[in-house]
Amino acid sequence: MGSNRFISGIYNYCDYWCERCAYTRRCRNYQMDPGLKRRADGQPPPIERDAANAAFWADLAEAVRETELFGPADARDREAGLPDDLQPDSEWLAREEAHRAAVQQHPLVRMAFDYMKRVEAWQSTADPDLKAVARDLLEAAKSPVPNPAEEEAREIGDMIEIATWYHTLIPPKLSRALDGVFEKDGLDDDPTGVLAETRQHDANGSARVVLLAIERSIAAWTRLRTLVPAQGDAILDLLVPLDRMRGGIHLILPGAQHFPLAFLGEFSEPPTNA
Repeated sequence: MGSNRFISGIYNYCDYWCERCAYTRRCRNYQMDPGLKRRADGQPPPIERDAANAAFWADLAEAVRETELFGPADARDREAGLPDDLQPDSEWLAREEAHRAAVQQHPLVRMAFDYMKRVEAWQSTADPDLKAVARDLLEAAKSPVPNPAEEEAREIGDMIEIATWYHTLIPPKLSRALDGVFEKDGLDDDPTGVLAETRQHDANGSARVVLLAIERSIAAWTRLRTLVPAQGDAILDLLVPLDRMRGGIHLILPGAQHFPLAFLGEFSEPPTNA
């Protein structure tokens, strides 16, 4: 591929699950960030890997070089602020603070964060029932009669991975979507409507990612209810807020469901190959 190798903005509206994405070769973020590649390959950060190999020291040398040239990453982040003479005024800061507070207090955002906490609690309380199923599958595997024990074990792991991957993605993505809605509605000076259109576009894109996360989470939890029946009621308590969030998003951002997600192979225009 030539100059059109990368799909413009594909990383702006995605679920960050690089190891399951078919478009990593065409994602500029993925190709430019070695950390994303390592995580997608299941590799830990360089300093946590086995030091008895050349790759460890090559990655470490690169990290040392960046630190020597630019300083520690956290220090670079702290120093990236605006000069004193370009700092925003107190009135603007007050409006921004009120704006952020309104987003965080929105019922959908609060529901999303509550759902995240519920999933984290479920991960602790479900352990005995999950291990009971694991023992049953091990016993079933001893039978001379063919059975789906191995497939069910893999499926349970996959469903848990899906549900727990998305539970931390939903709150920030939903917050970003509503942030765009509030910004669009609060624009005072936008005679051409370009800013409002941009905010609406971003809100729809973020909300579409949330809808995807919700749909996949619902499918995973529903399947887990069948595979781990002892957790049926607990999982139902997780399905209810997901369904409510889905309904709320359709109500507030009806255009989100039609937003094309490039990382799923959905394009408003066919991508150019070179």
